[in-house]
Amino acid sequence: MSNIVPFDYEGHPVQLSADGWLNATAISKKFGKRPSHWLALPTTSEYLEALAKRLCVGSSDTLIRRKMGRNGGVWLHPKLAVAFARWLSADFSVWCDLQIDALLHGDVDVRKRFDSACLALERGQQLASLSGKELSGWRWAKPGLEHNVDYWREQLQLTLALDAA
Repeated sequence: MSNIVPFDYEGHPVQLSADGWLNATAISKKFGKRPSHWLALPTTSEYLEALAKRLCVGSSDTLIRRKMGRNGGVWLHPKLAVAFARWLSADFSVWCDLQIDALLHGDVDVRKRFDSACLALERGQQLASLSGKELSGWRWAKPGLEHNVDYWREQLQLTLALDAA
């Protein structure tokens, strides 16, 4: 999934990707349901096929992503997410539709700022990693450099002492 945008629905976390995909596994727990039950319904299969046909994506499997690990679970295409949300609750469905719409078509400036913030974070992490390597190198180089400074300070003092005499 691309960048995850965390939302809160009635005190429960809702994960939407920046491109509108919904983590169905995470939110369905609030309602005591499972995405696999919804996906097994005949009406869902019908809807999946019709949506795949209208979106010209070939297989309806491209509308569902299964991810393991952190932020894992069943992720649903934005158009499919609203249908799934409807199965969970009418209120959540309306809320979800509005959030996805805001992500996909909302304030372009906010989207740009989010993308910019993500990029700044990534650059900062890369710089910190590079800085860590530089700091490690400095730790090893510092004693030699300090010794060199001390040596030349001593040489300078000897030269100045000779000039003064």
